[in-house]
Amino acid sequence: MARNKSTVRPEESVKAHLKKIVKSDAKVYYIIWKYAPELLPQTCKTFNDLKSAYKVFPQESTDKAAENWLLEEDVQTAVKWLLKRENQKKMIELYNIYFRKAQDSTDAFKAFVDFSHKFFADDKRNDLLSMVENMSENDLKDD
Repeated sequence: MARNKSTVRPEESVKAHLKKIVKSDAKVYYIIWKYAPELLPQTCKTFNDLKSAYKVFPQESTDKAAENWLLEEDVQTAVKWLLKRENQKKMIELYNIYFRKAQDSTDAFKAFVDFSHKFFADDKRNDLLSMVENMSENDLKDD
């Protein structure tokens, strides 16, 4: 059976998501360079390197002017979103470390179980919220 394309939602790229928030390619590249430089295809050590590598920056742009973008609410929202994604990635790496160690030690196994409960707690909460949000008033009535 063929899948309905409208129900398939591909993962949005980091760059595309940031662009929806800040509406500026220059700000997107600046945020990524500042907080997740490993996501850029080119290594840029300085703001001038970044400006040279990505022609979305006006030539009169300065590091100081770009630094001021960090005071804008939409830029702060984008940075927070990116840092949350980076943190989630680190938590997954930590989960895998705990799992490997749990195979050799009962203490590590206990730490793994504790970490797992905390790590997946948000998912359980989100699943429950999703179920409740999808209920109608009729579902809540006693028959």
